[in-house]
Amino acid sequence: MRIERLDGILLKKAINGAVNYLILNKDQINALNVFPVPDGDTGTNMSLTAKSSLKQVGLVENEKSAYEIAKAAARGSLMGARGNSGVILSQLLRGFSEGINGLDEVCIEELALAFKKASETTYNAVMKPTEGTILTVGRETADFSVKNYKNYHDILEFLKACIEEANKSLDKTPELLKVLKDAGVVDAGGKGLVTLLEGAYKALMGEEIIGEEDDVMKKKAQKEINFGPADESIKYGYCTEFIINTDYEDIESFKSKLAPLGDCLLVVGGAGTGLIKVHVHTNHPGKALEYAVELGGLQDIKIDNMRYQHREVLFNEQEVENARQMEQSQEEAKEDFAIDKDYSFIAVSMGDGMSDVFNSLGVDYIVEGGQTMNPSTEDFLNAVDKVRGNDVFIIPNNSNIILAAEQAQKLSERNIHVIPSKSVPQGISALLAFNSELNADENKSNMTDALELVVSAQVTYAVRDTQMNGKDITTGDIIGLSGKEILSCGKDVNDVTKELIESLVNDEISMITLYRGEDTQEELSEKLVEELQEEYSDLDIDVIYGGQPLYYYIISLE
Repeated sequence: MRIERLDGILLKKAINGAVNYLILNKDQINALNVFPVPDGDTGTNMSLTAKSSLKQVGLVENEKSAYEIAKAAARGSLMGARGNSGVILSQLLRGFSEGINGLDEVCIEELALAFKKASETTYNAVMKPTEGTILTVGRETADFSVKNYKNYHDILEFLKACIEEANKSLDKTPELLKVLKDAGVVDAGGKGLVTLLEGAYKALMGEEIIGEEDDVMKKKAQKEINFGPADESIKYGYCTEFIINTDYEDIESFKSKLAPLGDCLLVVGGAGTGLIKVHVHTNHPGKALEYAVELGGLQDIKIDNMRYQHREVLFNEQEVENARQMEQSQEEAKEDFAIDKDYSFIAVSMGDGMSDVFNSLGVDYIVEGGQTMNPSTEDFLNAVDKVRGNDVFIIPNNSNIILAAEQAQKLSERNIHVIPSKSVPQGISALLAFNSELNADENKSNMTDALELVVSAQVTYAVRDTQMNGKDITTGDIIGLSGKEILSCGKDVNDVTKELIESLVNDEISMITLYRGEDTQEELSEKLVEELQEEYSDLDIDVIYGGQPLYYYIISLE
C-alpha cells in the first residue's frame, strides 16, 4: 500500500482514526499527571476537544477537499477546546489548516510545511512557551519533517518516521522539565499528540479504530420521558436552538428576520468564526430553520416543546446538575435580553457552597467546572450570551482554564476581560478588589494585582506512589499542596492540613479561610478550626462549606 497524496477523504479517515485512538488511550494520558492528585485531565480535555473537531468534519459537504476537512477540524476544536492542552490542540489544527489553505490534495512536502505551520501557530498562541511540553514535541517533529521529507515518496513511510521522531522527542521531555523527571513521567500533552499521530497512521494503514461508546449517549438512549399536562399559558411553545455553518457576517440583519417569529432571541457569532449560534422561543421552529438554511449548513438542532413537563431518569449526577442549570438559564432567557448594566461577572466553580460564595460576591453566571471538568471555549461564549453587562469579567479560578477563557474573549464581540485567577481564593480576592466607581481597565488592573495578595493551598489524596520534595508518598496518602509543591503528607486529613498551614503562615498572614469539601465531615472541620485557633490565636480563622469534590479543603491565607 502506497499513498503519495492526501485528499479530503483520506484526511477525514486519518482524523477519525486519530480522534478515536486518542479516546481509547485518554486514561493512560490522564495518568501522566505530574502531581499524584485525582484530577489528571489532559487526556480527557484533548479527547473532548478532538471529538468536537471530528463532529465538524462529519458535516463537510465537499469531503474530497483536504483543506475543507482541515478547516472544519480546526473550527470544531476551536469551539470545543478544553484546558490548556485542548486549546493548544485547537491551535495546532488551526495552523495545519492554514498550512494547506486552498489545497484539495496534499503531497509530502506540503504535509511537512503544514506540520511546521501548525507548530509555529501553537508557539504564537502561548505567552510564555515552556519547553518539555506538547509544544516541544510538535516543534521537533515538524523540524524533522521539513528537513527530511525529500527522503520519502510514500506518505505512510513519512508519517511512520515522523512518529518515531515524535516519540524520541516525548522521551526527552523529562530532561527539559524537572517536574516531569521528579515525577517519573513524560509530558501528558506531548503523549496526546503522539497518540493522535499514531491513530492517524493506523487508520491510513487500514486499521479500524472504534472509540469507546460515549457514556452520556448510552444513558440518553435509556432515558424515560413522562409527559405531564400541556401548559397552554406559554405564548411561544418551542425552544429552538441551532448552529449555522456560514461565512455570513450581517448578524443584525438575520436577527431582524427572526425577530417576528417569537421572543428570547439570541444570535451570536460571525466575525470570522464561520459559525452563527441561534436561540429563539417560537411557535414556528420550521420557519426559523428555513431562514437559517439559506445561510449555510445546520448542526446541533434542538427543538423542545416547553408546554410539556419532562421527567428523565438514569442520568448521572453531573447530567442532572447540567439540566438544572439549563432549566434555570431558560427561565432567565424568558425576559427580553438587553445589555442594561455596566458590568457582569462570570466565574468557574465546582460545588454548591463555592457557587453560593461567588453569587454573594455579585457573580452573575456560574460556569460549572474546575479540577476534574474544564469548561470549553463554547461554554464561556454561552455564558457571555446570558449576562447583561457592557463589560464582562471572566474569573477562571484554575490555571488550566485560562487559555479557553482567553480564546472565548477573542471570538466574542462583547467587551470581555479575563482575570487570570488560578484558584478559588484568588478569584474571591479579585472580586473583592472590584470597584464599581472605576472603569473596566482600572478594575482589571486592580483585580489582577489582587491575585498576589492571597496564598492558595489544597488538601487531597494521592492516586499513585511517588517521591517529591523528599517525601515518600503512597497511593491513598493525604497530601497538602500549594502552587507547584507538595508541602505535607500523611494518613490523617487534619494533621496534613495543619502541617500545610504551618509551612505557609508568616507575619503577613492575618486570616485563614478553609473551604470544606463535599466528603469532609463537619465535625472534623470544627475540631480542626479549634486546634488552629489555639495555635494561631492572633489570626482570624473560619471554615465555609464549599462542596467541592476530591479536595478535602481549599485554603485561603491572606
